[in-house]
Amino acid sequence: MLDRSEDHTPNATRDVEQPAAAAPPTLLVIDDDTVHRMIIGRVAHRAGYEVAEAASYEEAVALLERHAYTLISLDLTLGRHGGAEVLHVIAAMDLKTPIVIVSSSTETIRRETAAMANLLSLNVCRTLPKPVDLAQLRAILIDVRQRNAIGLTPAGWSA
Repeated sequence: MLDRSEDHTPNATRDVEQPAAAAPPTLLVIDDDTVHRMIIGRVAHRAGYEVAEAASYEEAVALLERHAYTLISLDLTLGRHGGAEVLHVIAAMDLKTPIVIVSSSTETIRRETAAMANLLSLNVCRTLPKPVDLAQLRAILIDVRQRNAIGLTPAGWSA
C-alpha cells in the first residue's frame, strides 16, 4: 500500500487514470442544398451527433481527408460533380464508414448507386428519398450510433 502522507502534490490520491468520456458519433452531410444540409444536421445533432457539412465535392474531399466520421449522408447531385464521384474517393481512401444516400434521384438510381458502391467495397447502409422522412432518418442515426457504441462493424449492413 502506498503511503501518501508525505506526498503533497495536488493529485497524489489520483493515481488511477480515469476513463475518457466516449466521443460523440460524427456525421458528415454532403449536400449542395443548404436547407437539406441544415435539416439533416439538425436531426443528427438532436440524435447526439457532432455534424460537419460539405456543400460540394471539393469540400467533401477536403473533410474526408482530415477527419474520420461515424456516418456519411450523401446526396447524389452536387453541382459539377456527382455523389458517385464522392463514392469513388471514399473507395480510394479505403474508408469503411457507413453511408446513407439521401437524394431526390429516382429509387432505381439510388439502388443502382448503392449497388455500385457495394461493388467498390463501400457500405451503403440505407438509401432515402428527398424530401427526407425525418422519423426514418432519426431511426437510422440512432441505429448507427448504437451499433457504433457497442463496436459492431458496418460490414453486412443492408440498404
